[in-house]
This record gives sequence, C-alpha cells and structure tokens, in this order.
Amino acid sequence: MSTLQNNNLLKILKDFERIFNIVQVFKFKDTTVWVDIKNYIYTKSLNGVVEMATDNKKAFLNFIGFKLTLISILHYIEKIFIREKQILYIGAGSGLFEFENNILDSYLPKELENKKVIYMLSAEYPDKLIKYKTYIKKHKIIIFSFLIAPLKIIFTKLIYRFINVKVENVFFNTLNENNNSITQKEINLIYSKFIVTYYLYKIFLMFFKIEKAYIVSSYSNTELVSVLKEKGIEILELQHGVIGSIHIGYNYATKDKLLPTPHKVYVYNSFWKKELLQAGYYNKNQIIISGRLKYDLVKTDIEIYSNRYLVFTGQGGFYNEISNLCKDAEVFLEKNSIKLIYLPHPNESDTDIESLENLLSSDSIIVLKEKHYTTEQYVYNSLAHISVYSSCHFDAVHYKNKTYIFDIMDDNPMNYYSSHFKDIFINIKKIEEININE
Repeated sequence: MSTLQNNNLLKILKDFERIFNIVQVFKFKDTTVWVDIKNYIYTKSLNGVVEMATDNKKAFLNFIGFKLTLISILHYIEKIFIREKQILYIGAGSGLFEFENNILDSYLPKELENKKVIYMLSAEYPDKLIKYKTYIKKHKIIIFSFLIAPLKIIFTKLIYRFINVKVENVFFNTLNENNNSITQKEINLIYSKFIVTYYLYKIFLMFFKIEKAYIVSSYSNTELVSVLKEKGIEILELQHGVIGSIHIGYNYATKDKLLPTPHKVYVYNSFWKKELLQAGYYNKNQIIISGRLKYDLVKTDIEIYSNRYLVFTGQGGFYNEISNLCKDAEVFLEKNSIKLIYLPHPNESDTDIESLENLLSSDSIIVLKEKHYTTEQYVYNSLAHISVYSSCHFDAVHYKNKTYIFDIMDDNPMNYYSSHFKDIFINIKKIEEININE
C-alpha cells in the first residue's frame, strides 16, 4: 500500500509539481521519470514496511524460478505469432488465489473472459507461483518481470556512468530540511533504470498488436505505461488497494501530459470513487465502479473457529510490537473464548512468519501459515479486523462498517482515515479496546 507517510511530505511533493514544474525537470522523451523519483522518496521515508517480492533477489535464483522463466519465454514466443489484435492484461502474481479447487485472478476483469488476451503477471515468489502452474500454462501467462528484470540490471549498470541529470539545489535542500533525502547519485540511477526499462518494454511489445491495455498499478509500471501511451493505446488501470489523495500514484498537483497515467481507473465501489475524485487528478468520467471479485465470492454460511475470533492482517515488520500486543491480550482472549488469528501479508517470507510464531506460545493465538479461505472470508467472519496499515482495513469497512488500527506507527498513512472517519477507522493500543459485543 503505497500511501504517503505524512502531510508534510505530501505538501512538499505537491509544491514541487505545482511551483517548480518538477515533472518537466525529469522529462524523458514524451514522458517523465518524476513518478519513479517520487515513489523512491516516499519509500525512503517509511520504516518497517514489507519488501516487495522482487527486492529479495535470492528467492528467484533457484530451479523453480528458472522453470517459470522458461515457461514465460515459451508463452511469449507463442503469443508473438498471433497477428490479430489482442487485449493486453498486466496483472500481479500476488492476485492469484485458490477458491473451491479453482484458481482465480482477483484483478482480472470479467469483461476479459472469453477474449483474446496477452496475459502478463508481475513477479511473485517462485515458490508461491509454482502452485498455480496449471493455471499459468492454461492461460499462456507471461511473468514479464522474470524476463525484464535481469536485462534491466545488466543494462542499467552499463549506462549509469553516462547519465547525469541536472537538478537545482533547492530540490535537495527542501527535502533535506524536512528529513527526507535523495542524492544526485540516486537520481541518476533511477533515471538510468527508467531509460533502460522503457526501451526494454518498447522491444518487448513491438511484436504485439494491442487493442487496449488493462494494468494493475500504473504508477509502479511507469515505463510500460509510457510505451503504451506513445503507441496511442487506451490504458485502463485496475484498483489494487488504497487509492486517492494520500497515495503517491494519485495525488498529482498538475495534469501535465507527460505524466505516465492511465486514461481511466476501475475502482471497487463508490467509497473509492469519492476518494479518487477528491484527489483531484481524475474526473468522474474517468472513474468506473467495477466491483471486486473477492467481495462477490464471500459466503455467509461458513464457520471459522466458531466465528469467535479476531483477525490481524500483516503488512510486514512490527513483529515485536505485534507479539507484545498478543501476549498482553492472552487473558482477555481466554476469558472470552476468542482466538486471535494473524494472517501474513503475501510478501512476508517464511522466515518472517516463523520469527513471529517463535515469539508467541498461547493456544489462543494462531499464526496462520496456510489459508483455507480467502483473506476477505476471514475478515467477513471475524468479530473484528485489526492491522497496522493495510488495504484489508477497507475490506473490513466494506463488510463490517468498522476496522481497528493498531496505533504504533508514527505518521501512519491510516491516520488520514482515522481522523476523517473516526467511527469507522478506530485507533487502539490494546486488544481490550475492541468492542467484541457489537
């Protein structure tokens, strides 16, 4: 969930866009590298967040990773020989899940069913993706990150030494004065990666005849979006989590045509349409309420732990604080015959999960290593939902009209919601503060 850390940083970044015309400063051809730089500044400002799957490069250097790469190459070769126009779908590996012995993609729009699709997914841990091998082969899926990433690393190292982007000192000074930093070296590296990735996608897509493109997370695939826009292809972004005025990918203070943004955005419901409109970049005709597959799949007649449990969805990190919260709640949980279920984030590694499990010993507390239902089903059946910050907060609001924020993070991105919707997003320090009788 890439939300801005605090209002001060939000204001600074907006001032750069509004006053200093920063989008043009980082121009490259008919697009801009500013979105990537903005994302980098944001990432540096956070502490204790979960790393992305592709950050853990060692996890991909194994036989399974090689096997999935080979499958992707074969699917890519097969697709380039199709000469008629196709729809490009760029999803996320983390969106695959199993439901009633069927493998589904939580982001794939219904309107793409039975249509000719160039089906691509971003990387997920190979050990997790291989579970869906049958689905990957059936749909001729290309895991594009596996093909692009190695080349990106090699060529970025080659051109980095020749890149030097001129940036005024006021840019660095303003960030440093507000405890946010980025160096000239880092800017040159981000700029180099953008250039390399842009040309890699240009080559990667040149053999396809693309009619329209659906993409999960335009702001994290800026090079790809830039190439598609250059080709005049309509881009529809699919909501993947939190969006709106506190998200770095939607809070632009300018509508500069260089920004690599989609033409339209599909959102889950009216709540998110309002949030996105409030951000001010997209107009109402660009925002389409499409619903959400996982919401449609939740069943009302399932019993989980007698439905007497609280669910804590992880975001990575904060393990000591979470273990202390759980330990302090043991008496309360046992007295009320309640379980506390910790549901790991998809990008939390087995090592991270085991480290938390080792800190806990109560029978009332369960670190769920393997889910038997969707996360949404666990949230729906729970007495209440808790997290530090997570898109699951909004699933809880959707089902239960309430969610609880474990208030341990300074400048928590969720503070925006707990201050604007106090009866819905509720800060707590202890489990006992949850009203289990509602």
